[in-house]
Amino acid sequence: SSILWIDLGKADVSEVEGLSKSLELDSASMERLSSTEDEPFFGDFGTYLHVNVYAPSRDARGSDFVSVDCIVGERWLVTVHNQDVDVIENFRRRAGDGTGETGRLDGLEFLATLLEWVLNAYLEAFDRIEDDLGEFDARVLEGRLQDAEAELRRLVELRREIRALCKALVSHREMLLALTHPELEAIASSSHAERFNSLRSRLEDAIQGARDSRDSIVGSFDVLIARNEQRQNEVMKVLTLASVLFLPGALLAGVLGMNFKVGFFDHASLFWVVVAIIAGMIVATLVAARLRKWI
Repeated sequence: SSILWIDLGKADVSEVEGLSKSLELDSASMERLSSTEDEPFFGDFGTYLHVNVYAPSRDARGSDFVSVDCIVGERWLVTVHNQDVDVIENFRRRAGDGTGETGRLDGLEFLATLLEWVLNAYLEAFDRIEDDLGEFDARVLEGRLQDAEAELRRLVELRREIRALCKALVSHREMLLALTHPELEAIASSSHAERFNSLRSRLEDAIQGARDSRDSIVGSFDVLIARNEQRQNEVMKVLTLASVLFLPGALLAGVLGMNFKVGFFDHASLFWVVVAIIAGMIVATLVAARLRKWI
């Protein structure tokens, strides 16, 4: 009605050798516990299962992952991890407080709970990215964009982060598929098989979440481009309006500045009349632009 649980930090050589002797671990498990590879691992060694998973770290962004090894026997399990893991800490507190029925949980239930935590960690990472993109879109649409180049670099960083998360997530697909194979039914009860099957479905949901986040990056990039084009349009509108304002006056001044003699050039007061006409045309153009809502 209970299991032996051995929980370690990053195991050193002596600890790995001790586990191997006490639990009769296969040499492949020993190599995996001492390895620095960053790919998930699944091994069915008859009397036990060895699973290695990677979950995104909450305290860092990008490609920083928490590695967890879970070795599951019929009456014992071993967990080895390089950082604190929420699900393991929760089980430890329950066991220490004497609350719940932790002692009645078998190794496969623990493994399924660990895998649920891994998938939830990826979903939370994608949700955080979606929140960042939402704030980015709001900042761009509200005109609070300060440096377009810096914002573009931020989008590139998020795209790389999504790519790293998606690659790590998809690498767990083969391992979850192996946990639903019929040859494991001798170890897993029907309830366990059903739970692992549901985890496969959740994995596909998480992968779809990664694709949605990737599409959101493209959408945010389109918003940024549209905002920059709008700014350029505003600049062109100002330049065009300035040209329209001064073009009639420039034309009139050019005609009057042609090298021929006309009688009204002898009247100096007419200069101010021409200036008034030019100013009137400018005012009329501004009024027309305002009525048509060009400005």
